[in-house]
Amino acid sequence: MRGKITALYRSRLAAERGFIKKDWGGKRLTVALAYPNTYAVGMSSLGFQVVYGLFNQRPDVVAERVFLPEGQEMSLYLQSGEPLLSLESQRPVHDFDILAFSVSFENDYP
Repeated sequence: MRGKITALYRSRLAAERGFIKKDWGGKRLTVALAYPNTYAVGMSSLGFQVVYGLFNQRPDVVAERVFLPEGQEMSLYLQSGEPLLSLESQRPVHDFDILAFSVSFENDYP
């Protein structure tokens, strides 16, 4: 199942412009930047995009995005029991040094 989730994320990245993929080598702080809603909602948040860019401007930081799974993606996670994965490297969230959340003041939840 992890292969299907990975393929889904790679397909999403292939259609995206401007994503940042950094090497995990060296002594870099790793940050999973989570938006507690779906990919479409999170990526429409200018604040989320700015924070993602600011983290990744630092050479000593690797920041990757995490979103609430939806639809088929959620089914794959539930069936497999896989931990939540980051979008860029498909690493489990528990592998990161920091789990940061971007929470908007607007109510974007159903």
